[in-house]
Amino acid sequence: MAKRPGVITFIGVIMLIQAALNLVAGITLIAFNSQQRIMDETNLTSGELITSGIIALVMGAIVGLVTLALLAGSRVARGLVAAVQILLVIGATFHMFFNHNGAWLFSSLLQIAIAVFVLWALFNEKADEYYAKA
Repeated sequence: MAKRPGVITFIGVIMLIQAALNLVAGITLIAFNSQQRIMDETNLTSGELITSGIIALVMGAIVGLVTLALLAGSRVARGLVAAVQILLVIGATFHMFFNHNGAWLFSSLLQIAIAVFVLWALFNEKADEYYAKA
């Protein structure tokens, strides 16, 4: 088996952190779903906060599992991560047209930059060799 490129390990670590943050967000949304301040800031009801929390938990678990497969050399996981990154670029680009203020615009640009980096890392020459031999 080919040695995993450092950039793939780096992406894996970032994705595991992302998965953990999704899990924490999901737990937090569920735990604090009845606080009026949170409902006011998000314009969501208690039930919608619980639903959002459950979705965040599920997404965190999925990201964690896909990341472990990606680090193990799964070509399917590589394709899934690439597809998600492409969707993130499309979504962030769409988001920029509707939210022009500073924080939202910066967030969208940052998301696009990270997605482009991840795509480059997944499909550079060393990554191609690693996934071809896995």
